[in-house]
Amino acid sequence: MSSSENQSVLTASTAPATSPSDLITAVPTPFLADGSLDVPGMKRLFTALATRDVDGAFVAGTTGEFTTLEDDERLAVLEAGLETFGPERAYLHVGAAHTRHAVNLTRAAVSLGARKLAAITPYYFPAPLEAVIDYFRQVVDAADGAAVYAYLFTARTWTAVPHDALPRLAELGVTGVKISGETDESVAAYLAHAPAGFEVLSGNDIAYGELVQAGGQGIISGVSSVFPQPFLNLRGALRAGDADGVSAAKADVARAVGLVRAGSLTHLKAGLELQGLSAGPVRAAVEAISDEDRAAIARELERWNG
Repeated sequence: MSSSENQSVLTASTAPATSPSDLITAVPTPFLADGSLDVPGMKRLFTALATRDVDGAFVAGTTGEFTTLEDDERLAVLEAGLETFGPERAYLHVGAAHTRHAVNLTRAAVSLGARKLAAITPYYFPAPLEAVIDYFRQVVDAADGAAVYAYLFTARTWTAVPHDALPRLAELGVTGVKISGETDESVAAYLAHAPAGFEVLSGNDIAYGELVQAGGQGIISGVSSVFPQPFLNLRGALRAGDADGVSAAKADVARAVGLVRAGSLTHLKAGLELQGLSAGPVRAAVEAISDEDRAAIARELERWNG
């Protein structure tokens, strides 16, 4: 069976989770009506998200519209994320289209106090494996001991990293991977090739339960920024080995993912603004949310929040 970001991946039992079941929220970046970075709003949003019982926050990633940020803006977002979530909960994304840029961002993030970094592979031009290996070698060196996660997203970057390359990444000092946009079979193959202690995280919100039960570390979820409770309920049931709770929570997660179109930026930001949180427009050129979808998100928020 194949999967996309709004389909379940991996067949797994409802046995107790053997990995930490990490729930990491991918945080959006707020902008003002004129498209400029909303620094005060960003700090308010990050503060609100930080009060939730999540295991971490993925800052300035795809959900954070990193491709639209200028370097000074991106560093401001990274600094705010680090200050709000703290060095053990903030996963700061420093990936770039080329190695020099990623290394410079890595050094800047480390100088701010970052201890957990993520870097998407080189993108736009599909990079061969040896170029990817050299890219992560230099990022790890620049990280100066901070954990580095390789962000694999072939559908957006055109750069494919073979499943059997994970041991080579581990040898470089890469801590783990975040995988987005892959099929069930591909995710399973990455898990099979991951060395002991190498963390496998997924960007597929709806696959949280299956990935953890198959041995993955956890999820990096944009949808949880709007609807945290279904994901928190699923994490709790996974950690408790509560089969009935897992089943019920998976259904709620699937419902939430469907309502925000598997993490559509416009849907996520609408969901945040409906809760009185700063979000603003989407800077990237994407489709607007319909009135019907906005109303459906509002009804679901009322269901969860009373």
